Amino acid sequence: MPYEIHSIGTRTELRQTFDNVANLYDEMRPSYPEEVFSDVVAISGAGPTTRILEIGCGTGHATQVFAAKDLAIHCVELGANMAAIARQRLAQYERVSIEVADFDIWTTASRYDLVYSATAYHWLNPATREQRIAAVLEPAGWLAIWRNRHIRNGSCDEFLDEAHVIYAEEAPELVKKRAMLPGPHEVVETERDELTDSYFGEPELRVYLWSRPYTAAQYVQMLNTHSDHQLLASDRRARLFDRLTALIDGKYGGSVTKDYATLLQMARRKD
Repeated sequence: MPYEIHSIGTRTELRQTFDNVANLYDEMRPSYPEEVFSDVVAISGAGPTTRILEIGCGTGHATQVFAAKDLAIHCVELGANMAAIARQRLAQYERVSIEVADFDIWTTASRYDLVYSATAYHWLNPATREQRIAAVLEPAGWLAIWRNRHIRNGSCDEFLDEAHVIYAEEAPELVKKRAMLPGPHEVVETERDELTDSYFGEPELRVYLWSRPYTAAQYVQMLNTHSDHQLLASDRRARLFDRLTALIDGKYGGSVTKDYATLLQMARRKD
């Protein structure tokens, strides 16, 4: 389904929040299963001579994995603070360059064999993103997009139900999003039409299931990197986090394990 802009903010407002918490984002946002990177390389045939563009490198977690494989990557990142952290992380990799720019209006004469975007594609302008990506790809070049999705897969479903009650009372504008968490099979259907057939061939979709434990403090810190939570008034966000912390500490022994699905789509540009 098309990415939903929640009533708490516009796409532009939401995507600009990450740079305000760049250090916390770097610390708390999970990376991706190693299989994602291996599959992108295997499917695209990327190697040392492949010209690669990353859209939205953030603090460089995904970039670092590819850079360690001796790939040359040019990164376009919206946030100056995020880019600064990425430059520190990637300083040893001479074949990586980072440019602070908004891909929605960015221009270049360069053409790439592979364009990828990790948890950033859905923040691009949906009216122009496919056309703009296709324009910087070589004919038959590859596009790879992936992101982590929160799912229900048995690890903390009871906690999610109880947290839903807290959200309904403290942040009702976020209830719909958090109440509709899909199961591991349902999540596939939410991604299928992320890419149309206007500029790319039939996409290949792969799903990677995994989980991660969080202490109560880590859990609310992770939530605090999410744009919709960032746009809550600070006093309301504090009450929400206090109640979630009390729930995790009081009923779940101080920690919960969160289920994730990483969804990768790869498609080739039409000639």
